[in-house]
Amino acid sequence: MTVACTAFALLSACWTSPGAVAPRQQEDQPADPVKVSIEQLEREPHKFRDRTVRVRGRLENEGRNYFTDLRLVLKDEAGRRVPVRPWLPLSLPPRPPGASGPAPAVLSDFLGKDVELVAQWRKGMLRGFGEVWHLEVASANAR
Repeated sequence: MTVACTAFALLSACWTSPGAVAPRQQEDQPADPVKVSIEQLEREPHKFRDRTVRVRGRLENEGRNYFTDLRLVLKDEAGRRVPVRPWLPLSLPPRPPGASGPAPAVLSDFLGKDVELVAQWRKGMLRGFGEVWHLEVASANAR
């Protein structure tokens, strides 16, 4: 019993001490997202391949219908654009009576707004676009 307590105490000290080694980051991913512009992504797509980026713009649907022809893009003031993979549901069923707290986000909460996205920059198939460079969103903030 004493050996188990001692081992636990040592492990606890290692996890909480200031000199403890943090888990190693993946070498190909920076600790913080790289701040980029839509212009940079368009001009040098290979430079940011599979990197986590932070980018700002206006989120718009270039498709004709939100539910059947959704083609999300992030646009800048000059009209440059990059495709975005949808990351939230398009709609949700009604909340139960008496539900508390904020309703979960849906994609329309961000459409037509200036947003800041943290996303992976990837090349692959994207519905409505074919094989293109696009953003795979990890988080979004409306500004």
